[in-house]
Amino acid sequence: MISHLHLRPLALATVTALSLLAAPAHADEPAALAERRVRAHVTFLADDLLEGRDTGTRGHGLAMNYVAAQFMRLGLESVGASGYQQPLALRQSRLDLDAGKFVIRRAGSPDVTLAPINDMIARPAAGTAASEVTAPAVFVGFAIHAPEFNYSDFAAGIDVRGKIAVVLAGSPKSLPATAKAHYSREKTAELVRRGAVGIVSILTPAEEKRAPWAFTVNSARFASMRLINPDGSLHEAYPELRATASVSRAAAAALFKHASRQVDAVFAAAERSEPQAFPLEIELALGGRATVSDITSANVLGWLPGADPALAGEPIVVTAHLDHLGIGPAINGDSIYNGALDNALGTAALIDAAEQLVAGPRLRRPVLFAALTAEEKGLLGATHLVRHPPARVRRFAANLNFDMPVILAPVRDVIGIGAEHTSLGNSLAAVAGKLNVTVSPDPTPDEVVFVRSDQYPFIRAGVPALFMKAGQKGLDPKQDLAALEADFRKTHYHKPSDDLTRPIHWPSAGTFAVLTADLIRAVADDPVAPAWKPGDFFGTRFGPEKDAAKR
Repeated sequence: MISHLHLRPLALATVTALSLLAAPAHADEPAALAERRVRAHVTFLADDLLEGRDTGTRGHGLAMNYVAAQFMRLGLESVGASGYQQPLALRQSRLDLDAGKFVIRRAGSPDVTLAPINDMIARPAAGTAASEVTAPAVFVGFAIHAPEFNYSDFAAGIDVRGKIAVVLAGSPKSLPATAKAHYSREKTAELVRRGAVGIVSILTPAEEKRAPWAFTVNSARFASMRLINPDGSLHEAYPELRATASVSRAAAAALFKHASRQVDAVFAAAERSEPQAFPLEIELALGGRATVSDITSANVLGWLPGADPALAGEPIVVTAHLDHLGIGPAINGDSIYNGALDNALGTAALIDAAEQLVAGPRLRRPVLFAALTAEEKGLLGATHLVRHPPARVRRFAANLNFDMPVILAPVRDVIGIGAEHTSLGNSLAAVAGKLNVTVSPDPTPDEVVFVRSDQYPFIRAGVPALFMKAGQKGLDPKQDLAALEADFRKTHYHKPSDDLTRPIHWPSAGTFAVLTADLIRAVADDPVAPAWKPGDFFGTRFGPEKDAAKR
């Protein structure tokens, strides 16, 4: 449903001020004050006026100006030549879905052509207007090489050099959640290192249940983006891949018709977490077209100085992505993807945490508040901030990230995704305990969300990180909060209905913002910086233990 609240900035400020003045006198507890501020921020950021806050659009520009104005109001310092904004250059590609080419060839047999949209989505090389590739195809399971867990789809010695790799989406369920999180993000890089010239990804029954083919198609109708490096090249674009494609589960059988194992047997082996790799005895011709343009966007950064000169260059960086999907295919007559929970609410919690901390005692360590751009395009704003930190930053001491807190009913717990990896988990437990809030473990570890939001670029840079989400334990035991969130993800996530009609429980949102501020305060005032736990999966790959292992 499209909302109709179109407030000019001055009108918004007036209405907000009047609502605060009109509040009952007893509503002056920190959580009640935070509730009203958070609601005001979300009301503006998720309004149709901002047209879904898609990266590089007018609506996102309005959102950036709004957050920058809030930082200025609070007295946060700007950190660069562009004031509160940290610009970044992006290459945008809008895929022509109908122009996709996917042909299966085998000597002595007629060509088989998969249909665009219904069967497959084909893409040109990243950042290019058009490209094609024709090469033999090999199947390499999940394309995961994890020898420390006795799993490798490459163990049989399959050669992907100069070939198109056909792979399964997702990762084997036998791997620990942390390994799934890491390796699911690294398979493209692994295939490129091994010489692949194209990738075809197939939805397994399990993956299609999590994200149906219609969701994949709808996502492809939005623009994709890549960071442009100072030398004009694209960051992690993998130009070696001359074309890529996604194939629906229903259409996948055609790829295995001449192989030693048919598609149903492949899916069954995947369910058993068996490594797989074999030639498909076919040649694939892939190609795609896109409209390409270069755009600019920006992260919005505000600096809260610390009191300890020795820690002046080692801030806690607090992040929430400001962007959403913008305007897209209409669903039930609505084409504005407002992103109220994803992530106007997370951004509002960040702004309010800054307000609480500015009003309190000066923190020992500085805090950098960052409303990031282009998260929906692949964590690009976070990646840029990690690669190009403000000049005053010597190193980031920790990252606290807030993304899509689903708060649809009174809630009494909080979830710290990644709490088990670093000392930040201990900090969260101590702070939550003082507020009588329970800390719950990740309820869906198989979703590998630890690598699917803006904390992951910081993790890859060795920075201890924590991804904060609202919990699923309701104050009313008759309310099933897990079912509410599951329904939100199925019915409203990345759809126009994630708007101001969602029944956000604002008192719980206010408590979440208070907990957020208290956690930042506890971490910033601790003389000891957060650290990876000894032997941690991510710490040994990206943290100080990685460097120690090389010596």
